Amino acid sequence: MMSRIENQPRVATAAIASPLTHGLVNAEAAKEDKLKRRFETSAMRKLFSRFHHYVGRERRSLVLAALCMVGVAVMEVLRPWPLKLVFDGLIMPASPKDAATRWFTDVLGQGDLLLGTASLAILVIAVLGGAFAYGQAVLLAGAGRRVVTSIRLDLYRHIQCLSQSFHDNASAGDLLTRLTGDVRLVRDLLITSGIFMIGRALVLVGSIIVMALMDWRLTVVAVLVLPVLIWSTVTFSGRIKSAARRQRKTESRATHIMSENLESIRVIQAHARETYEAERFNRENMTSAEGELATTRLEATMDRTVEVLLALGTCAVLWFGVWRVRAGALTPGDLLVFTAYLAGMYKPVRKLASLTGRLAKATACGERVLAILDREPEICDRPNAASGEKIKGYVSFDDVSFGYVAGANVLDHATFSIGAGETVALFSPSGSGKSTIAHLLLRFYEPRSGVIRIDGRDIRDYRLSALRENVSVLLQEAVLFNTTIRENISYGRPDASEEEIIAAARAARAHEFICAMADGYDTVVGRRGTTLSGGQRQRIAIARAMIRRSPIVILDEPGTGLDAENEKAVLAALRDLSTDRTCIIITHDAEVARLAGRTLDISEGKVRERTSGNSSKRPAAE
Repeated sequence: MMSRIENQPRVATAAIASPLTHGLVNAEAAKEDKLKRRFETSAMRKLFSRFHHYVGRERRSLVLAALCMVGVAVMEVLRPWPLKLVFDGLIMPASPKDAATRWFTDVLGQGDLLLGTASLAILVIAVLGGAFAYGQAVLLAGAGRRVVTSIRLDLYRHIQCLSQSFHDNASAGDLLTRLTGDVRLVRDLLITSGIFMIGRALVLVGSIIVMALMDWRLTVVAVLVLPVLIWSTVTFSGRIKSAARRQRKTESRATHIMSENLESIRVIQAHARETYEAERFNRENMTSAEGELATTRLEATMDRTVEVLLALGTCAVLWFGVWRVRAGALTPGDLLVFTAYLAGMYKPVRKLASLTGRLAKATACGERVLAILDREPEICDRPNAASGEKIKGYVSFDDVSFGYVAGANVLDHATFSIGAGETVALFSPSGSGKSTIAHLLLRFYEPRSGVIRIDGRDIRDYRLSALRENVSVLLQEAVLFNTTIRENISYGRPDASEEEIIAAARAARAHEFICAMADGYDTVVGRRGTTLSGGQRQRIAIARAMIRRSPIVILDEPGTGLDAENEKAVLAALRDLSTDRTCIIITHDAEVARLAGRTLDISEGKVRERTSGNSSKRPAAE
């Protein structure tokens, strides 16, 4: 008995706590929804503020489009009136008439002249409305295309300027998705949807004004549904934006897999992994498709909700309107015009709801574009940076430390110097930090401590473009572009003459095999130079480095993957390339290292001079 009595307060407390808990949960949910809507609004405001200068360049086109939009709105407002004249003046001539109808019937009579005038008015309104709509569509399409082109170009340039640390972790597929699909959808936010929303809003406001002048009571009935409609549209748009954001992320992953596979198709086929890669792509592709379907479902649900609400509003107007006609407050023609305006009012409401869904998706895409544009490059020019026009090529590393990940240094207080015109080999096993020295010299990364100098000046005091113009790099894997051999050789110096291109090819021991091809220097080498052998690609890359005439040359594992014949030709070309320049040869090949007059060894992050007795020995593999 006592136990039962003692439990009663607990039950009562639980009974009281339950509604309190539910109330708190609902309050928190309402607060969260309010914050979310505020965030959505601020996000859209931020997008407009960041992209407004692109829209400002199209001011003339947008003003003309706005004038066409006003013309379309006026034609929409005028469209029902000829029908009212026909209905009240001809079909029901005995019904009460308003002042405008009486004036037209007095002037034109109640016969064929009135019918012909009304028919002509319908045709003129349709032609003028079509002309205004055509002009608006063409002007907006042109402005939208130019805005997309400008944003895409700026985004592409910005991606090129971002530091290597960004590109090390970035997904190529994700960047491609932002550059293509995301930028295109931003147009809906900035141009298309915005202008169309203004136009539809004008038609809506104009229709309501005319309807109120005809019968304000009936107009009140017609607009009662609008608050509920606006609430449902705002609710759905937030969900559509979240779904669109998730779908764009999965689309980026699918694009990344596709891009990576196409670049590595030989490796995939060599390992017979086509089925595995197809299944991996299909998983992301299906996830993206499901995300797009979820977004479409939300949009369709929102559209159907709008249709149901508008149907309820139409039913209410029809019932109340017929009652007003029976009471003699409206003519049948007035009701006909009013219902036409009701359809004209509800049509832009439908469009506005649909545009809201598109705006939600466009906002999600705009945020993804801004996430890249707002990212600052980690490495940029200092104020008053030098042009580097008279660099001689003296290079020094003074107590330099660097690592790609926190807590692990690849270089640890490295100190060494290379004289102008000197050829030095960095000779040690793979992974010891040889290529890191080249990356730091080109300012792909900044050292954690220490100073790197060229001609006694901190390299951070040179403009990035000037620094890299004075350093030629021959990468371990010769990267060629899908264009002609001539354009590949002159890539680093587009103004090179034909004689200079041929001279560089001769010095690189490439002229003979180029001339043996059917199109010679106009031969297109294919994606990444796949139509050429490894030795041919390497020699074209050497010619590209030679034609720049840079005072500093970096050769990163230049003999990798070459057979004896090609290696001999490449080494002969490298001897010519290193003449009268500061040459840094990164290698673990003893034969290549013999090109250098001095050899430096990198071990445990330290740089040490190698003795002449060890300089020709191949280091042990990792």
